[in-house]
Amino acid sequence: MANIHRGEINAVFDDKSFNLCLAFGALAELEHAFGSSDIATLAQRFESGRLSARDLIVILGCGLRGAGHALSNEEVAAL
Repeated sequence: MANIHRGEINAVFDDKSFNLCLAFGALAELEHAFGSSDIATLAQRFESGRLSARDLIVILGCGLRGAGHALSNEEVAAL
């Protein structure tokens, strides 16, 4: 079950329930993946509304890993 006090959400992939959390490590991973120098630049990119399927895989992967799931982006894409 997701802990909203930790900023977690719950999602279902392949009929399995997963928690996702954009913890600091996950945010740092997102900054690196998108070549952002800071969180504000990262937020601007997301606010543009122009996200590719590959972008979504990276975002979901970071959220899953932030919640403790050891899944690669390739494994996330296969869900």
